[in-house]
Amino acid sequence: MTNTSPVRRRPRYILGTFWLILSIASFIYIFSSSSGHLNGLWLGPLLLAYSIYLYRGGRFGFFFF
Repeated sequence: MTNTSPVRRRPRYILGTFWLILSIASFIYIFSSSSGHLNGLWLGPLLLAYSIYLYRGGRFGFFFF
């Protein structure tokens, strides 16, 4: 007999916090730099969305140094 209960994914708090910190750092960088780099305007929201995805139990978690 097989168990057909759904598998509940666990939130990845450590990875989500890591990407959240990078998101905040990119927002701080874009608003504090006067050099005109606009990379934070697309990078910040993407990192924030990915950290929310991980907090909600996302399947794919990436980490780099």
